[in-house]
Amino acid sequence: MDGLIYLDYNATTPIDPEVVNEMLPYIQTHFGNPSSNYGPGTHNKQAIEKARLQVAELIRALPEEIVFTSCGTESNNLAIRGIALASQEKGKHIITSSIEHPAVTEVFRY
Repeated sequence: MDGLIYLDYNATTPIDPEVVNEMLPYIQTHFGNPSSNYGPGTHNKQAIEKARLQVAELIRALPEEIVFTSCGTESNNLAIRGIALASQEKGKHIITSSIEHPAVTEVFRY
């Protein structure tokens, strides 16, 4: 991307080299399902729980308050639907902007 100015960070962002180094073992070698009960999966679940603890400590939260999602759309859905469902007693409408990303406007339509 020499000379290119990339402005679509809404779609994807570069990965910090430190993050790449931390993730490489799980991409190349330790790719077991963390929800399973076999060895590789158990190893990965422990790694996820360690990461959850590290993030929690970084932002001074409880580990159980940290939720990892697979993408921004899933995060938007979780956050917006969660707030809407938790606030039903306050009314049955929420407002957003017409210039929001479809990942936001679609969950508002829901």
